[in-house]
This record gives sequence, C-alpha cells and structure tokens, in this order.
Amino acid sequence: MIYESSAIGEIALSLLKTNKAMRVHSIFNNGFNIVNDKNELIFIGTNKNGYFPFGITIDQYTIHHIKETLKVNDTVRLTKNGVNHNDFMLMVNKAELYAYKEVTERADISTIRKVVDDYDFTDYDGGDFNPAKLSSIIDDLADDSADFPLAYLAGRGIGLTPSGDDIITGILYVDKLQPFIAEKHLFALDQYISQTVTTIVSENFIKLALKGIFSTRITAIGNEPSQESADELLELGSSSGRDTLYGIYMTLNRR
Repeated sequence: MIYESSAIGEIALSLLKTNKAMRVHSIFNNGFNIVNDKNELIFIGTNKNGYFPFGITIDQYTIHHIKETLKVNDTVRLTKNGVNHNDFMLMVNKAELYAYKEVTERADISTIRKVVDDYDFTDYDGGDFNPAKLSSIIDDLADDSADFPLAYLAGRGIGLTPSGDDIITGILYVDKLQPFIAEKHLFALDQYISQTVTTIVSENFIKLALKGIFSTRITAIGNEPSQESADELLELGSSSGRDTLYGIYMTLNRR
C-alpha cells in the first residue's frame, strides 16, 4: 500500500537522504519512531502533538492502517522519496517542508510569566520534582562553580520521555529566550545525555533543545503567549506537556 505524508521536517528529510535503513523503535496511538544505529530519530505520525523538525506528518487514517502490520524492531528502507516497509510505502516527495527556526532572545518574558503563573503546579510539591529541589537545580545552573546539577533530572521518571527530561526541556527553552545557564553545564549536559542515561527519544529531544530547536507546541508559548498556547502544550503526551510547562514556570520564577 502506498501512502502520502503531508509535511516533513528538515532534520527528517536529511536523515532520509543519509541513511539506507532504520528500525522501528516504538509505536503508540498517534505515530511511531524509527532510529538509526547512532540513535538519531524520525517521528512519523499525526500533528496532534505539533510539528517536529525530525518529524514526518501523516493523517489518522494512515497511521491506523500502518499500525496493522508494523512491529517494533521492523526494518524500514529509506530513500529521499520516502520510507519503505515490507507492507507499505510512505512517500514524502509531495510533503510540505517544515523549516525550523532556532529559538532566539526575542520573546516577551514578562508576558510568558504571567501566562504560566495562572497554572496550578502544587501536585509537584511532595515528589521528586518539588519546588525546593528544582529551585536549587536552577540556581546551580547559573553557577559555573557548582557541580553539574542536571544529573538528578536526566532520565528520572517513566515513559518515552521521563518527567525529569521534559522539565529539562522546559528549562532549556527559557535559557534560549533569556540565557542564564553556565556554558560549563550546557557542555556537561550534552556529554551526559549521550551516555545512555535516558531513553533514545528523550536524548534526541534534549540534544535538539541544546541547539535551540523545539516542537511547535513549545515555541508557541514564546511566539504567542496565551492561555490557548499553554493549554495546547499541556495536551502534549500523557504528562510531557505539563512537565515541560512546569520546567518553564519554575525557571521563569527563579530568574
């Protein structure tokens, strides 16, 4: 069966051109991930969670039918025109190219803070990510004499993107809008996250975040700060959006 994709991110297109094959890493309701032997990832799925520079967008009908034959660890063959599986072909030659832009220091920080301050995060008070612990981590990130503080968060939690990793993404997003993290700690995170301390999916998200590259659900908070953009971020994954927003909230209130 031949299917068409509607959009493709620049990173995904580059990976199609430079890899002959990848394997299916994980499958879920709205899509699936494929990875190469370097753990570089392409997400193939709907736009429910926004657009990703490493994503290929398909509709719900297509993912429903693809999932009928797809299995974890299946090999897919790649060309610049698409993804080939034994039971289907996904074409990208007619897909709209999603060109990502690196986040820069242009957002209205005070407006973003007002938006996120309207949300209740008291459910984090008694857990691993309580405000006191997170405040200490954020303070240490600005101190180049402090020990690397993000080891506590990286990989902490469950799922394809553990909560600690999503909080890191939120922290990094604020840092791109208003830099405060010491270069020493950014370098340490880049090295640390490559040591199999978390999931492949989280590793890819954090590596891109270090470069200022985020999903559209996250960048919308800075581009158009509003309850609507924050609510849409909350819908990301089972808890990923809320964890990311909490990271943003805590960082803005400590800076």
